[in-house]
Amino acid sequence: MKPFYVSLKPFLNHADLKRPSDWPKIFGNARPLELEIGFGNGEYLERLSREHPDVNFVGFEQYCERIQRTLRKLSRTGLDNVRVLRLDVRAGLERFFAPRTVRFMHCLYPPPWPKKSDIKHRLFTQEFLSLVNSRLVDKGTLKIVTDHQPYVEWIQENVADTGFAVTFEKIAANYGTKFEKKWVDGGQREFYELLLVKDRHMPVGVKEDIALQSYALEHFSPQNFSFNDYSKDGVAVAFKEILYDPQKKTAIIHVIACDGPMTQNVRIVVAYSKDKWRVNLAEGGMLMPTMAVAQALECVYEAAKKS
Repeated sequence: MKPFYVSLKPFLNHADLKRPSDWPKIFGNARPLELEIGFGNGEYLERLSREHPDVNFVGFEQYCERIQRTLRKLSRTGLDNVRVLRLDVRAGLERFFAPRTVRFMHCLYPPPWPKKSDIKHRLFTQEFLSLVNSRLVDKGTLKIVTDHQPYVEWIQENVADTGFAVTFEKIAANYGTKFEKKWVDGGQREFYELLLVKDRHMPVGVKEDIALQSYALEHFSPQNFSFNDYSKDGVAVAFKEILYDPQKKTAIIHVIACDGPMTQNVRIVVAYSKDKWRVNLAEGGMLMPTMAVAQALECVYEAAKKS
């Protein structure tokens, strides 16, 4: 069986990182720092690392299969200038990068969410662009490449009041990613590149983690457990399923927790221990401790209390 990767060294567990992180210490040097947002299968990230061995790169991706393929590619370079995070880039920039620490950010072919009803899922909102600006050094650059012209126009509308000067040009395919090759094979020859150069600093501080509470119950009936979905002030929690092991007296409750556009799968354990039912996050998860996760714990506790 072919291994998914040779080394896990580039992969960082964000739960172990300081807020904000000391990137020169992580890399062991003070080289310039660049990011790739949504590196997919890692074709471009590997190319960047080879062409610029004197630069440190951090890549963000949320899909395990893509991270595995990327780790395999990176293991072939023999270089040690890339780290990858399985994390929503919004949470990553908010917590792990201090202001004015990143020289350049790359984002190739972000999902354009072309349907009007799905525009709310697009990444480059005015709020996110202000966050990007704050993390870039003065005169730092964000590059966005897309195949979708309406997305270009939408981004240009959102750039207002985010501290960037914008240039735009039509380009030929030259990045060699899986999606770019797919569109070229389908006959597309024209793509769009936006360069956003920071010309004014937007002050956005480092976001602190939310303290997550543990709960205890005198009684809990998994058969009578009923969860009401929660939505208020940009925070939403939706129930997915409950699994119960009567021998271990342990229930695992799966919910979806959303802080605005950031979505996390949360698994909460209700287990009998020391004459009480304890409500805690399941161990081993790679969650960001956000308001929605704290709310998910509270919602499960309230529902369990009523069971």
